[in-house]
Amino acid sequence: LHAASLREDLDAGDAPTSLHFTSLGFTSLGFTRLHSASLGLIRERRKSCPNRSEGRPGWAWVPLQRRCVRVMASGDLVVTLGEEEREMALEALSGSFSSFVTTTPTPTPEESIQGDACIKFQQRVSDAKARKQNTGPWSWCQDFVTRLKHERVLRSRRCIRDTHWNSDSLDDMIPKDMDERIKGARFETHMITMPDGVRIAADVMLPSPSHSAIGEGGKLSCIFHQTRYYRQWRLRRVFQSVESFPMDPININFKKGFLAAGFAIVSIDVRGTGASFGQWTAPCSDKENEDSKVVLDWITQQPWYDGNVFLYGISYDAMASLFTTSWKHKSVRACSPLYLYWDVFNDMGCPGGVIVHYFFDNWNGLVHALDSSKLLQAPSPMGRMFVTGFKGVKGKSKELVKQAIADHDTVDISQALRQVDFKDDKPKALLGRKIDDCSPYVKYKGIKASGVPMFIVAGWLDGSARSSINLFCHAAKSSGSRLLIGPWTHGGVQHAGLGPKQKTTYSSFHKIMRSGRSRLVGEVVKFFAECREEGANSDRSGSSRHVGKESITYYTMNSPFGVGSWKHTNSWPPKQLTLECLYLNMRQKGEAKISLTPPSCDSDLQFEAKSSHAPRGHSRYHTMIFIADKLNYFRAKNSGHVFMDSRPLDCHLEVTGTPYIELWLSSSDNDADIIVYLEDYDPVSGHVSYVTEGVFRASHRKIQRSEACRSHLQATIPPGIPFWHSFNKADAEPLVPNKPTQVMFELMPNPTAFKGTAASVSHSVDQMKPTTSIK
Repeated sequence: LHAASLREDLDAGDAPTSLHFTSLGFTSLGFTRLHSASLGLIRERRKSCPNRSEGRPGWAWVPLQRRCVRVMASGDLVVTLGEEEREMALEALSGSFSSFVTTTPTPTPEESIQGDACIKFQQRVSDAKARKQNTGPWSWCQDFVTRLKHERVLRSRRCIRDTHWNSDSLDDMIPKDMDERIKGARFETHMITMPDGVRIAADVMLPSPSHSAIGEGGKLSCIFHQTRYYRQWRLRRVFQSVESFPMDPININFKKGFLAAGFAIVSIDVRGTGASFGQWTAPCSDKENEDSKVVLDWITQQPWYDGNVFLYGISYDAMASLFTTSWKHKSVRACSPLYLYWDVFNDMGCPGGVIVHYFFDNWNGLVHALDSSKLLQAPSPMGRMFVTGFKGVKGKSKELVKQAIADHDTVDISQALRQVDFKDDKPKALLGRKIDDCSPYVKYKGIKASGVPMFIVAGWLDGSARSSINLFCHAAKSSGSRLLIGPWTHGGVQHAGLGPKQKTTYSSFHKIMRSGRSRLVGEVVKFFAECREEGANSDRSGSSRHVGKESITYYTMNSPFGVGSWKHTNSWPPKQLTLECLYLNMRQKGEAKISLTPPSCDSDLQFEAKSSHAPRGHSRYHTMIFIADKLNYFRAKNSGHVFMDSRPLDCHLEVTGTPYIELWLSSSDNDADIIVYLEDYDPVSGHVSYVTEGVFRASHRKIQRSEACRSHLQATIPPGIPFWHSFNKADAEPLVPNKPTQVMFELMPNPTAFKGTAASVSHSVDQMKPTTSIK
């Protein structure tokens, strides 16, 4: 709390009253009003005698629900109460504070205070200091015991444990005997011929004929899945005898869950991949998208089809599902794109106009190894001890597999990206297509017009977070969709732990690297099951399903003790947050600070951009392709970056939304790649924790206002960002050497709580000539 005197009283350890609140809002560095979702007072009772100075403490909870809390510049804490709560609070606090007064405030338009009375708590600093001096050598032990008892109360009220996912509903959707339920499933393979003669390989999986979800006449709802990473893998001969389910390491848990819930599954290798014929000329090419429409028509002709198709996919497969949604096919009832990329240029390939060659070079090697069925040539040999490639079509000769491989002609993505400097470039390797043509956002009007409800899942430590927010806000919100963003890397493989004494682990939510039932699979199955029940509605709208419910669930990294990490809202950014501007104060000697007030005079900082090795560890860009390598950022103050730190915070500060930064810089070169890190810095221990980052090429700095954008590009602007960059060649503006220039760009969203430490901003510049000045 900002009330310094109250904080000293609570830190004394023998204060009979403490405060606890859970805030969904943005707690600023200054003295401001805090909107709290749940405020409560913990009252200490003495059991042995009425005298509160003796006896063993016990705890009771006095609830104060949905009240307005204000911290005044004088150090006073103000809580708005109703009449019934007022009596309980007065009794609880009468033995704790040397003085307190009750007032009846006059509401003002600015404050809109509601309630019958207001209690103003005041605690003299001198009294708190006097009690501190009287504490014995074992006071720390008493404090420790008190904190343990406090924690027990919070746990009993479920203030700490995250309870967003209900284990009972997981048992309903993903039964414990799932493997037993899918034993009677039927598996078929087909070759579906496209209008141009190209044959597409498809797997059809049907639940047991005795499944309760099968309707009259054996009718079933269908999950349609498109992949470029093999619909089915071929195990080595020694392992084939123990194969009880078609091998698909990425989607096997989902396929089992869908079958157990009574869905049919149609899974295809997209054109030019796996057992399908044709050429893969670009990611999500026009021909590939047209194939999906033909397959949808094929599904509607199957005797088991009941009129409902649900689209699903992870990463590339999720992008393919969005292109299919844009066709507005009458059979599509819902879509669940997981860890998707909405704007391939800005969210994955070229963030801020800086091309991530590391990712595309490795991904290019991966897709070429897959399409040629030479897995040993992949950047990281993929399970070469267990698999040999993909499976063909059952009942067809092995010669057909060889023909499909010979027919494949995969584009060199790595070469194509080396022919790209701007968003509107058309590299020869992509046959005249732009990178934008591979991005689902170009079809956002069709996706929005389809009215298909979506369950969108993303991870903060992945480029999919920005993508999913833009998809939800610009194309999916009006259809009754849901958005879930957690502390995960790409594919939900890892649960990121980047704070002090935290460690990244393999996610127990998805469990792709662990055994057991996946909660993510349960959530997706539950969403599709709800949509299946509404399949008879002609309008296909899922909005009625979410009336009165919060459609966005997001995770806050490093949340303080007693405050739930998962939060819910209906808008992004959440409406209860406050937009704050932090100023960078620089000095000639290299010392720099962050504050809420503008600097009193101009200052600048000059440094040299030197070539250096990348910091140790695995970044988010590394885990996008090598998903099993543990995410970690080894940050240090001696990394050669320019650091700007705030003062140590006297409260918990939560930063939520999409941060953006404005810099004035001059350079001796005509361009520069700027990287900005937002970090959590502990000045006592020197520990630096990564929070988020932003990267930008200065030549793309031309600012255009968000409200002026009328084209499909408006679907790439995150909510709350007042500007955007086109990244087109016509808008490029090289730097004028040694001339101050304004640069504004985004940082990646990653809600994080700073727990009494300092906020730190570090800069790194990569350029040919050495001198850079930031003003």
